[in-house]
Amino acid sequence: MKTALKITTLLGSVALVLPATAADFKKDVLPMLESKCMSCHRAPYKTSSGRTKKPKGKLDLSTPAGIKAGGGEGDAVVAKDTSKSLVYSRVTLDKSDDDFMPPEGKADPLTDAELKALKEWIEAGAETGDWKGTKFDAAGKKVSG
Repeated sequence: MKTALKITTLLGSVALVLPATAADFKKDVLPMLESKCMSCHRAPYKTSSGRTKKPKGKLDLSTPAGIKAGGGEGDAVVAKDTSKSLVYSRVTLDKSDDDFMPPEGKADPLTDAELKALKEWIEAGAETGDWKGTKFDAAGKKVSG
C-alpha cells in the first residue's frame, strides 16, 4: 500500500507517493516467530532424554537460511508475495481449518498487529538484516549468543 503525501508550495500543491512503512523484522516479526512458531519450527535439537527432535513439516524458522529454504510443503516466505508465502497463508486460515497455525494449544493465534507486521515484512521483501538465527536449549528456552 502506498501513502500519498500532499505538499503545498507557493506554486500550488504536489502529491508524492511514498512506499508503505515496512515492519521491522527484529522488532516486529522476530519476537512473534520466536514466541508463536519456533517451538515447533526450529533447528533439530536433542531433548533432555537424548531424543533428536526435528522441525515440524521440515520447516526451520530459527535461521535466515531456514526461512528461505521453506519446508516440506513449499516456500515458507516468498518475498513481496503473501499469497505464495505459506507462513502467511497458514496464519490467516479460518481457525477451524486443520492447517491453521499455530495449532490450538501450542500458542495463541497471531494478533491483528502481528498479522499486519508479518504482511508488511513479506511485502517489503522479507529481509532479516543482520540476524543470524535464534538458539534454544533442550527445554525450549531461548538462549543468547
